[in-house]
Amino acid sequence: MAEAVAPKPAAPKRLSPRVALVNFDQCTGCEACIAVAPHDTCLVRVSEQPFTSSVEVNNDECTGCTLCMKICPWDAITMVPRPAS
Repeated sequence: MAEAVAPKPAAPKRLSPRVALVNFDQCTGCEACIAVAPHDTCLVRVSEQPFTSSVEVNNDECTGCTLCMKICPWDAITMVPRPAS
């Protein structure tokens, strides 16, 4: 009879030294970044005033892939050093 094999523990997530930062003055909330960002990294930050929603980045999930920065039609996203935990 075959013995059960314990699953290997997952490798620790390697964090990028850089994360995406949204300039809220430039962000229009178009959500282009949400469509390309992996792991639900970008979230809509809804405003109570019409046409002023923007996107917020979850630094804990950001992989530093730069996809959101490259797709942003408003150049509202830049990469910055990851904040200390």
